[in-house]
This record gives sequence, C-alpha cells and structure tokens, in this order.
Amino acid sequence: AALEPPLSENEPIYFSVGTRGDTTARFQLSFKYRLFDRQFGWGRDHPWLAGLHFAYTQTSIWNLEETSKPFLDTSYRPSFFWQWQRADDKTWIDAARLGFEHESNGKDGADSRSINTLFVRPEWRFALASGKQLEFAPKLYGYVDKTDNPDIEQYRGYVDWALRYGDRERSWRALARVGTLGKGSFQLDWFERTRVLGAGPVSGYLHAQFFTGYGESLLDYNVRNKSQLRIGVAIVP
Repeated sequence: AALEPPLSENEPIYFSVGTRGDTTARFQLSFKYRLFDRQFGWGRDHPWLAGLHFAYTQTSIWNLEETSKPFLDTSYRPSFFWQWQRADDKTWIDAARLGFEHESNGKDGADSRSINTLFVRPEWRFALASGKQLEFAPKLYGYVDKTDNPDIEQYRGYVDWALRYGDRERSWRALARVGTLGKGSFQLDWFERTRVLGAGPVSGYLHAQFFTGYGESLLDYNVRNKSQLRIGVAIVP
C-alpha cells in the first residue's frame, strides 16, 4: 500500500476580501501532521500511536485601507489530538478527535486574548443520492484556562456546530456558535473549483464567506460588528 503523507490539510485555506466601512482581508492557513507512521516503527507496533497529530491553524484579519495596512487581529491555534477512524460498518460514528487546543492573539496588555480548551469532535458522514456528501462534525469543548477573557463562554458557548455539504468541486460549510447568554455567531463559506467555471486548469477555488454575530476575531470575542461578506480564492475548501 502507498505510504500516507504525514502532512495534510486540516481546516480551509483561503484569502478573501470585503468592505464593511474599511476594506479588510481575512485569510487562513491550516495543516495537521501525523506524528507516527502506520507502516513503520512505533506506529506499526502500536497502531493507536498513528492517531496522534499536531495541528496548527492561523486566521488573520488585515485592514487594507489604513496607511500602514495593519493586521487588526490574528488567532494562533496550535493543537494536539488523537484521531480515530472507523474501520467497520457497525460503529455509530465515522471518526472522532480528542485533544487539547491553545488559542491566542499574541498581544499583551488590554488586547491580550488567550484560551486553552480540551475538546472532542465526533464526525458523521452521509453519502447522498446526488453524489454529494453531508458531514456533521460538532466540536465540544471545555475551558481549561480563560483568564484573559473570563466571560468568553457567554459569546462562544461550548460547541462549534459544524456542517459541510458538497464534494471536491463545490461545497458549503456552516459554523454556528451559541453562547450561554444566547449571543453567538454564524459563518457560511462557499467553495467552487475554478476549472468547473471554465477558468482554466488551475486546481484552486473561488471562495465567498459570510459572517454575522459576535467574535469574528478573538480580540473582539464580545463585540458584534456589522455582518461581513468577503470574496476571494481558496486552496483547500
């Protein structure tokens, strides 16, 4: 069997621009790295070790209108988790992740934001008659440390409700959060492969993202700005 690459995609990778007062860009980089190979060494001798991963996701909001083009905020999210994949037709979930995640914006003083969470993320995938796939992957977490933002659960809650529909050519992703005070956010992403639209053989995607609610950035976790639509390109949907 072919060796599986240890480095792989994790969350979407994109760069999109929109205007809400100032013109801003939001972009995201994300990957995961499997720590042990399944075919060799410890991963072969102890198969559960092949489920251990390190992941890193960075999401930035960039003001393109001000003179110095400042970054308004950046969220850095390293995580360490164990991933399980179903190997039979009897288990009631298709996959699951269990791990620890740190999230911070790298600032100090009054602008410092930081949380540590323990999380579990079960995954269910449903093949539809149309050839599309529906994936439901809620991420449930508890806060280990939230000193910089002790009331963050009022705006973010304890679950990321994540839903994906589509295939490798076109897909939609929805993410909803509901805080303990009923305040929350909703994000919808659309990805369309450029070659499907006749834009050449390049294997990229057109990307549109709509965000509404609280906490588009970690700095503004308790701030509700105007709803935002951004359009751009993506590498990973």
